[in-house]
Amino acid sequence: MSNSDLERFSPLVLARIVGIVSLIGIVAGGFDIGYVRSLLIVPGDAAATVHNIAAHETLFRMGFTAHIILLLCNVPDEVISFMLFRRVNGVVAIMAMACGLVGTAIEALDMVNAYVPLKLAAESGAMAAFNPQQLQALSYLSVQLQDTGLLISFVFYGVDEMLAGYLIFRSGFLPRLIGLLLGVSGFCYFADGLISFIAPSLQASLLPYLLFPCLPGEASLALWLAIVGLNVQAWRAWAADPRTAQWAP
Repeated sequence: MSNSDLERFSPLVLARIVGIVSLIGIVAGGFDIGYVRSLLIVPGDAAATVHNIAAHETLFRMGFTAHIILLLCNVPDEVISFMLFRRVNGVVAIMAMACGLVGTAIEALDMVNAYVPLKLAAESGAMAAFNPQQLQALSYLSVQLQDTGLLISFVFYGVDEMLAGYLIFRSGFLPRLIGLLLGVSGFCYFADGLISFIAPSLQASLLPYLLFPCLPGEASLALWLAIVGLNVQAWRAWAADPRTAQWAP
């Protein structure tokens, strides 16, 4: 019996699951980071930021929940991707999964900071020792710390996507162009995270342009997997014997 006959799952179904959860994650993350945070957070103005969060509590909670959904989607995305790509290069595949899961864990822990402003507003009576200006400063500091945690996670996500891009390009059961685009996306995340700590002023001047190339790689991969899946024949060639597997034309 060949290795492909021993498989107890459909690679096409798994690929489409990855595509669907990736699309959900992109939409959820875009809603919180791209819409809610940009609407409620006023850079350099703690009082306005706290006022916006308190005045739009429901929207803030919806954004927070969407971000949690994004993190939940990351887990099956990373694990199933490892299952699909481990035969292409097991070491690279497990390194990519590990970096993705570490980045997810950092971002999940960082969500505590995201919840602090709402918690301070709800517990304002218990914070009588602090004046309103101090509470506003604490809330705004938590928002800044969340940004810092997100940038740390970007370093790990960047390595994850660069390695995944290599695996896609090498595999032949997905378009090589998607692998290249994902590799560029990973490099941009990685560079954004590191530059923010090495040269903050440079990172500020590069935003948001440095992150623009991230969407084509992530979106193209998610859409391709959700709609097309993968080349099962090419995938089974790797499953049968990685040494003789050929790249798809």
